[in-house]
Parts: sequence; structure tokens; C-alpha cells
Amino acid sequence: MVAPDRRRLGILAGRGELPWLAVRAALRAGEEDLRVFCITDEAPPPDLKEYAEPIVLTRFYSSAIRAMKRHQIGRLLLLGKATRDILYRNPRFDLRTVFLLARMMNQSDYSIFEYLADELRKYDIEIIPQHTYLGELFLSPGRYGKRLTKAELLDVAFGLLHAREMNRLDIGQTVVIGKRSVLAVEAAEGTDRCIRRGGELFHKRGAVVCKLSKVNHDMRFDIPTVGSSTLESMQESGCRVLAFDSKRTFIVDPRLFLKQASSLRISVLALEPVPGLENTDYLRKLNARSARIS
Repeated sequence: MVAPDRRRLGILAGRGELPWLAVRAALRAGEEDLRVFCITDEAPPPDLKEYAEPIVLTRFYSSAIRAMKRHQIGRLLLLGKATRDILYRNPRFDLRTVFLLARMMNQSDYSIFEYLADELRKYDIEIIPQHTYLGELFLSPGRYGKRLTKAELLDVAFGLLHAREMNRLDIGQTVVIGKRSVLAVEAAEGTDRCIRRGGELFHKRGAVVCKLSKVNHDMRFDIPTVGSSTLESMQESGCRVLAFDSKRTFIVDPRLFLKQASSLRISVLALEPVPGLENTDYLRKLNARSARIS
């Protein structure tokens, strides 16, 4: 269990379950005085409403920063889905947010996160690793589900190589592969739409999905996440294998996730987070052993 820090904890919460899973875990760990700054219209769970405060993302300084200062936030978690499309919809940002965006070298996810960390540091707010309270959402390395065919293993090896490169370029975390051909690469549209597009291009014949973090991933930002919507997108588009870093990928409700994957006949490969994942000998050994959640 993580020991609570005296500095007040804040969570900048996007869409999805992850921020609220972190709230529950932080409360169990002894955090008593935390605030959740919601940048989405999704309603918080009824029993956690008291911790939530809505903010306006386009008014990042006048809304978010002021709220964090008012609550004397010292540590901040960035959790939940937030898409870049807000940057392209002619939003009315406040002047200081416009100034922040203008000073960035580019507006890729990683650049935004790093710049945000530097800005928040000026207000004595430290962004802490996303997994601080969510270590239970990682899977142990192994194969979960039916054994992969030789062709699927070759596609996984091919996909891992390309997913790592796409991530290094800060384009996206996910690629969809079929017969050692790249069918889709994730960009600003998000993982689920990438999966559907790639799987359907393969005519629903069992494409492979690979989702990876950077080699030296900064664990404060953008840890890959998969959950029931990932599996539903795979099922709809005919994808049959999902491969990811075991200790750098959040699984929303791991037990339910694996049960759902089994019912949909989707094989899951949770890989050691080390260089050389695309090594076919390593993949064959991993494929030979069935794993179960502890």
C-alpha cells in the first residue's frame, strides 16, 4: 500500500473509469483530502461526487490553475482519456492558455504533457506517476487465452517493431497488423477507432493489435490503457490477438477484462517491458505457457 503524502492530492480527470479507480485506491491507501478536477461532462460516481470539481479545459489558467491553487494542491495525477481534437475545433482558449500552446515546439501529446509539467512546477504542483495508486491494474507477463498460430506470432513480432517506432515518433501507441502488413496506425483518433479501421480493412479475418509505451516511458503521462471497449472494438472488426507491455499498460478491471477476452476468443499477450519484445524466440516461449491472473 502506498503511504499518503502530506501534500494535498489532485486528479486531473478525463473520460473513463481510470480517474475514479485511482480515487478509490488513494482513499484506501489513506489519502483523506483529495480533489478531482473534471475536464469532461461525464458524471462522477454518485458516492464520489463530493471530491469532484468541474473545470473548463479551454480556460486552463483561469479555471484549472486557480482551482488547484484554491485547494492547495501539491501533487497531481493526470488520468483518463483526453483527445487532441479540442485543439482543432476553433475553441476560445483564455489568453494565457493560448500563450502556453503557442510556446510549444509542437502539439503532440508528449509535448503537451511535458510543457504542462513545467508550468505546474511554477505553482509548486508536482505531477506524480500515474501508477502510484494503480499498480493492481497491471497484468503479469504471459499468454492469456488460446495459443497463437505461427502466422499470428509473426504478425505480433512485426507489429511490436512498428508500434515501438510509431510511439518513438509520438504518433500513437497502437498498430493493427495482418499478414505482416500495417493495416492501421493510431493517431489523434484514438485506439478504438484505429482498431476498427484496421480490422475491417483485413475483412475481419483475425488481425493482430499491438499497443506499446515508449522504451523509456515517462510514467507520469499517457500510460497505455485497455479495457472492455478495446475488446469490443476488436470483436466488431474481427481482431483476434492483443499484445502489450505487461507493466506499462493499465487493464481496467483485469479479471473482468480477461473473462470478456476469453468469451470473445481473443488471445492476450502481456509482454515483459524490455527491449527486444519482437524477438520471435521470446514470443514462442511466451506463447507456449498459459498464464492466469493471480
